[in-house]
Amino acid sequence: MVDLVGILVAALPFIVAAVGLVGLGWPAPVAGAASLGAAVVGALVWPPLRALAVPGALIGGLGTSAQVLYVLFGGLLLYNLLSVGGAVDDVARFLGRLEPDRVSLAAVVVVGVAPFFESVTGFGVAVVISAPILLAAGFTPLRAAVLASWGQCAVPWGALGVGTVIGAHLAGTGFQTLSDSSAFLSLPLFPVYGLAAVALAEGWSGVRRRGVEATLLGLIAGLGTLLTSLYLVPELSGAVGGLAATAVFLAWRRRRLAGVPVRALLPYAFLLALLAATNGIPAVREVVGRLGPVFDGPGLPLLLSAVFAAVLFGLGRGRSGDAALRTTTQWLPTAGAVLTFVLAGEVVAGSGAAGLLAGGAESLGGLFPVVSPVLAALGGALTGSNAASNALFMPLQVEAARGLDLSTDLTAAVQNVAGSQASMLSPQRLVLAATATGLLGRESEILRTALVPVAVSIGLLAILGMVALL
Repeated sequence: MVDLVGILVAALPFIVAAVGLVGLGWPAPVAGAASLGAAVVGALVWPPLRALAVPGALIGGLGTSAQVLYVLFGGLLLYNLLSVGGAVDDVARFLGRLEPDRVSLAAVVVVGVAPFFESVTGFGVAVVISAPILLAAGFTPLRAAVLASWGQCAVPWGALGVGTVIGAHLAGTGFQTLSDSSAFLSLPLFPVYGLAAVALAEGWSGVRRRGVEATLLGLIAGLGTLLTSLYLVPELSGAVGGLAATAVFLAWRRRRLAGVPVRALLPYAFLLALLAATNGIPAVREVVGRLGPVFDGPGLPLLLSAVFAAVLFGLGRGRSGDAALRTTTQWLPTAGAVLTFVLAGEVVAGSGAAGLLAGGAESLGGLFPVVSPVLAALGGALTGSNAASNALFMPLQVEAARGLDLSTDLTAAVQNVAGSQASMLSPQRLVLAATATGLLGRESEILRTALVPVAVSIGLLAILGMVALL
């Protein structure tokens, strides 16, 4: 028998977050604190949940939050130093000369440039990088925030596939298998975001003028991701897919490529070189991993790239200090949202609330393939992390699929992709977009505007899952 009250208690943190952000327009830190409170209270008062697991979950959440906030600070600092040094304006002017039509520019940022940076850095840093470019191109802050958020559509391979690695381990399958299946499911989703970008940029006239190009760029990004996963290096799937779409976009405009701002792009090249060295060379990766969390991941490369940018542009102590102060001012409100929502997600997982939700999903029988991506999306939306979403729901999704005699590999891929897509609408990532565009406190507006293509993607995954699993 399904424990309806237990399911309601388990789902309460999600409900509180959704009502607070969308219905009441609360700032993300406030909604996060309320969601965390609901998760803790539910674990303490509902007997089937494990109240004793709450302290451990909170401690684990502090570690996860510290990692995310470390990376975020580095990304914001790099952007602010580039902005002070004039690099952001130089890149924006170049893109304006290369493609005066900002509708096309929106498409390539969403399915090309931003997915590339999200794949090599992760944690939503692509939002911080792409939003200023969109602002400089003439988009309003709200549209720039939404477009930058959609640019995270390659999240399964964010931070070189860390979340997918965790998901594969928890699902009992290989990383290659889960990456390949996730790439197949993602193939139709890239064009969805490309079309959404041109529609947001200029309505139906933008779709009529640039819809075909946006669809083709999305397909190229999806095919590049799939072929890289199948035949090259799965960890680089999202990065190569984004690069492929960007390269085709530039090739179509090769006659206007004069005047590339090489100096402005050097800090990004330096960042990519560091990431390639620390992730692509096994010996270096092993040494860095042994040094601890401060050195592992994209956080340190981002900080080193920020120092490189300050030296390259000769900013000096005063201008660098101003950039650091601005970074801290932007970072602090974001830290509150990230901390509270990650802690809420850890409590939901550790207390057994996630298990109650999965048990309710399993009881749906033949409807489980439809519910599975929705459940994954809940995890992604609450935690803001593909890794955390997989940690929340991957074991439960796979166990439910096994109990219903469904494909565990495909179910794992649905969990991986759906959780990733919904993570771009998580409160902490909305705060990133709001921070990068000067819209702090207006996260609910970004959420409402960004929702449609994400919902369409989750719906497509439900349809694909129903067809393939049954």
